[in-house]
Amino acid sequence: MLLLLSVLLKLAGTGFLCIAALGVMKLPDPFQRMHAATKAGTLGAGLVLLGSIIAHGDMEAVVLGLLTLLFLLLTVPVAGHLLGRAAYVSGARLALAGGDALEGVLRRTPQPLDERTQWPTGWPAGEAVLEPDERPAEAPFRHLVEPRGALKPFPALEAVRFAVIDGEVQPPADRACAIAKGNGASLTAYVLIDTHAIAASSDHAQMRRRIRDKASAALRALKTCTSRTSSEPVLVYDEGDPEQLLLCADEPGRTLLVLPCKGWFHHQAEGRRDLTTWDPDGLLRLPSSHRGPVLFTSGKALPESARTLVVRDCGEEHLPALTEWALLSGLWDVTKLVHVTNQPDSPSHLAGVARRFGCDYVQLAAEGDDSSIPAGAEGVRAVILGHTPRPLRTSWYGTPWRERIAPGLESDVLIMEPQTGNPA
Repeated sequence: MLLLLSVLLKLAGTGFLCIAALGVMKLPDPFQRMHAATKAGTLGAGLVLLGSIIAHGDMEAVVLGLLTLLFLLLTVPVAGHLLGRAAYVSGARLALAGGDALEGVLRRTPQPLDERTQWPTGWPAGEAVLEPDERPAEAPFRHLVEPRGALKPFPALEAVRFAVIDGEVQPPADRACAIAKGNGASLTAYVLIDTHAIAASSDHAQMRRRIRDKASAALRALKTCTSRTSSEPVLVYDEGDPEQLLLCADEPGRTLLVLPCKGWFHHQAEGRRDLTTWDPDGLLRLPSSHRGPVLFTSGKALPESARTLVVRDCGEEHLPALTEWALLSGLWDVTKLVHVTNQPDSPSHLAGVARRFGCDYVQLAAEGDDSSIPAGAEGVRAVILGHTPRPLRTSWYGTPWRERIAPGLESDVLIMEPQTGNPA
C-alpha cells in the first residue's frame, strides 16, 4: 500500500514538473514563466520528495527529506520573487492585458533588454507592450514651439541616461540627476563592461575580475553621488559591446545621453596582451550609437560670467532644432549665442532661436572646415556640434579631444550626429 502511494506521489510530482517545464518554455513573458517555475515546480518537486520519503521509510530518509522540502519551500518562492522584480526593473515586456499594478511603485528601464541589445526575440509584431510613463505627477509642463519655416522642433526630454565609469563617475552623475529632475524625466545609470577589452587581454579571467572590481568601485561612488542629490536612477549592469548596449531607437530629443569627457567601459583596467597596440577608446563613437543628443561634461566649475553658448555650424540641418531643444530643456543658463559658420552674413534659424530665448546673437566666421571655434568666443558655457570631431579619439597624440574645438576648452559639449536612416 505504501509503495503504491509512493509511486502515485512521484507520478503526480513528475506531472507538475512537466507542466512547469512546459510553462517555462511556452509562456510569453518572464513573469508568467517565473510563476510556472516557482508554483508548479515547487509543488512537483515537493510531491516527488514525499514519495521518496514514503518509499524509504527509515528515520534518516524522513529527516533528510523533510529538511530538503523545507529548504525548497523557503528558497524557491523568494528566488522567484527577486528574479521577477529584477526582470520588471530591467524593462522586461508585459504580455497580459490590463494595467501595470507596479506602475509608480517600482521604477523600470524604459527599453527592454532585447531592444537595448538588438537580440532577436520572436515577439509578435504589433503586440501591445506596456511602457509606463515614469514622469512624476509634479513634472513641469514642457512647451514646444511651433515649426517656423524649415525648423522642425524636437519632442520634449523624457529620459536621461548616463555612463558610470570608474574614475569619472561624479561629473555625468551630478549633471544627469540635475537635468532629469529639472525636466521630470526618468533617470537610468549604465554600468557596462566592454568584452572587447577582455578579449584583447593576455589573461581573460583575470582581466574580467579587474574590470568587475573597478565597476564595483564605480557603483560605490555612484551611490555617494545619488544619495547627495536624492536621486534614485534605474541601474543597468551589463557586459558586451557598449556601442550596441547604448543603442537608442527613440525619436531624437526624447532621450539624452550624458557622458564624461574621457574614460571607457573597461574602467581603465590594465591587462593588454603583449605586442598589441589596441587601446579601448570608443567614447566619441557613442553619439552615432545613441542617435540623439549626447552631452559630454567634465564637471569643472565655470565662472558665473560664462554665459555664452557657441553653436558650430557646418551645414547640419538639425542644429537650430537641437539648440532650441537644449535651451527648452534648461541644459544651461546663457545670455549670448555665438553662431560660428562657414557662411557668415547668411540668414539662419539660430538668430530666431536666440531672439526667442532673450539671448544676444553674434555670428562669427569659421576658420576652417573642422569643428574648431575661433578665439573670439569668450566666456563659453557650452558648445553645440552637429557631428562628432574627427578623429574619433579622446586623446590624439596626447591632446584631449576638446582641444581640437578650442584650446583650453573646459565647457560642456553637446553633440548630435545627423540622422541617416534606421540604426544598424
